[in-house]
Amino acid sequence: MVKGMVVLLGGIVAAVGAYATCDLLHVTSIKAAAFEHTRQLSNGKGIINLGAGPHRTYQASVIAKQPEVSANIDVVANGLPHFLQLDIERETLPFSDKQFGCAFASHVLEHLDNWQFALDEMVRIADNVVVVLPDPLYISGWLWPEHRQHFSRDDMERLVEFYPNLVVYC
Repeated sequence: MVKGMVVLLGGIVAAVGAYATCDLLHVTSIKAAAFEHTRQLSNGKGIINLGAGPHRTYQASVIAKQPEVSANIDVVANGLPHFLQLDIERETLPFSDKQFGCAFASHVLEHLDNWQFALDEMVRIADNVVVVLPDPLYISGWLWPEHRQHFSRDDMERLVEFYPNLVVYC
């Protein structure tokens, strides 16, 4: 079992004009690193990808189509392979305990009111969980109108203490 950890990558961008570009590159590189870690943690048992809707980024769509991904879940219907339309903050996931080697949720929890329920379900159905959250140092995460939650570095540390099979990237 993996011991929970927070992986902090990136830094502060001083030039405001370059901020949006650097933020996008930062998120893309973090997501790629997190998914690679997810592959390793899945041990060939399969990955469940939460928050895989068509409204996501190009990279999210690429991840959703990877052969290791056994299920893609989102509240918005789409044509992705192995897709189920579910509201992960309200509906119990229709999978058995520890059915997956790893659950992957990139930029999902900050959009949920009931993120604890969703995280509890991920922990229930997967041996390991990899979550990507907005870096609290990036102002864009705080200003995004659809973000209902804001996780500080201390919040992330508490999460991995409470969930020993959780890895948080930001």
